[in-house]
Amino acid sequence: MHNYKALKSASKVSVQKVKVVDQAADEDAGIKERSHEELQVVCKCYDAQTGEAKDDSVRTYRLSEVEREIASCKSEVTEIQAKQADLEELEKDLKAL
Repeated sequence: MHNYKALKSASKVSVQKVKVVDQAADEDAGIKERSHEELQVVCKCYDAQTGEAKDDSVRTYRLSEVEREIASCKSEVTEIQAKQADLEELEKDLKAL
């Protein structure tokens, strides 16, 4: 999530774990409740013109999604650092002329 750290510091975003009931229990029919947990990010929303609070925005995340994004960012950093090292080496060689 873009800008999560800053939004969290400003109390504009929070995380929560929510139990979602997929099938309610029915004791008469002998059916047990089926449910699962969701990890959610809740963002506070405001009207841009009036500043009035609007309904919160809720997005469900999977931990594997976030882990994949982290790995992708780390890969990009490694590539950028390699490119930077190449350019610094070229700069050093050109200055030596």
